[in-house]
Amino acid sequence: MPTPLGHALGGLAVGVLVSGPTTRMLTVGRRKVPLLVAWSVCGMLPDLDFLVGAHQGVTHSLGALLVVALATQILEPRRPVLWVAAAAAYGSHLVLDWLGSDTVAPIGIMALWPFDGGFYLSPYEWFFPVCRDYWLVACRADLVQAVTWELVSLGPLVIAVLLFGRFRRGRAG
Repeated sequence: MPTPLGHALGGLAVGVLVSGPTTRMLTVGRRKVPLLVAWSVCGMLPDLDFLVGAHQGVTHSLGALLVVALATQILEPRRPVLWVAAAAAYGSHLVLDWLGSDTVAPIGIMALWPFDGGFYLSPYEWFFPVCRDYWLVACRADLVQAVTWELVSLGPLVIAVLLFGRFRRGRAG
């Protein structure tokens, strides 16, 4: 499974690809949040389940993705592109975890909940396993390897999407 950095990069890339220009803001209560931040947070959001100790459960599912889209619709009722972008950024987490190497039971993610309670994992491991024993030296070396791979594999995608967004914004103006 990717690290939070990998998930932030994935959410950022997909959110910008869907929403377009990156200078816009998302209204959350009385605050304005830059879309770049919002999409990165959406990419990391499913891992909030670590706080309750039930990782890779319903927060890693299509059901949770629909809740995020609905919440965004409530926050920004007149901007449907943001509903889709928030859902896509959140969904990037599901795809990246599905492509990860899982070493902690239950193996996989509940991708199809509430329609199916099974756990799914791709047969292709694109991302390194993430060691959770961060206090161990060997674990730190594994984390450096995982983060390096995420930067190498996702970094160019993020740069390309941001440049494409800038090009699209320039052509529209």
